[in-house]
Amino acid sequence: MSNWQDLELDEMMEWPAAAQGVVATLVAILVAAAGYWYWLSPMQDELAVLKNKEAELKMQVIRRANQVAALPKIKAQIEILQDRYQQVVRQLPEEDELASLLADVNDIGVRNGLEFHRIEWAKRVEHELYLELPISIELTGGYEDIGQFAADIAALPRIVLLKDITLVRDEEDDTLLTLNVSATTFRFKAPKAPKEEV
Repeated sequence: MSNWQDLELDEMMEWPAAAQGVVATLVAILVAAAGYWYWLSPMQDELAVLKNKEAELKMQVIRRANQVAALPKIKAQIEILQDRYQQVVRQLPEEDELASLLADVNDIGVRNGLEFHRIEWAKRVEHELYLELPISIELTGGYEDIGQFAADIAALPRIVLLKDITLVRDEEDDTLLTLNVSATTFRFKAPKAPKEEV
C-alpha cells in the first residue's frame, strides 16, 4: 500500500479505492454541510417562525371561541343593564315635572303636620352627563313627623336624595325640631347634536 503523502491530486483516478472512498466521504460531508448551511438552516428558522405564528393563531382562536361562547351571557347582561337604565330614567323627573315634584314635597310636609319656612329650587349643579337639581327646605315639626317626612320622600316614584341635613331643637318649643335639608333630584343632560360640517 502506498503512502498517503505520495498521492497526487491530479492522479486521483488512479488512487487506491480506500483513498478515493475517504476523499469521496469528505466531499460528501462538505456538500451536506454546505447544503444544510445554505438551504436547510434558513428553512428551519422559517419553520420556527411559522410554529410561533401557529401558536399565536391557536391562542387567538381560543380567545375568539371563548368570546363567542360568552356572547349570549353578555347580551343578557346588556339587556339587564338597559332595563335598569330605563328604570332609573323613569325615576328622574322631566323638566315639565319639576313643578309637580316641588308640590309633592310640599304636600308630604303638610300631610305630616310640618310647618315650612322655606321651600325653593336652589342653583342647579351641572355635571358632565347629568344635572343636580336641589330643593332648599327649611321646616319645623316633631321628631316623628320629620322622620315620616323623610320616609315619604324616599317612597316617591322619582329619585330624591336628602343631603346636607341640619336638625336643630327649636329655641321656643323644645318638642319641635327645625330641619334644614337639600332634597336633590337629578336629570340627564340632553345629548348634544353632532355638528354638521359645511
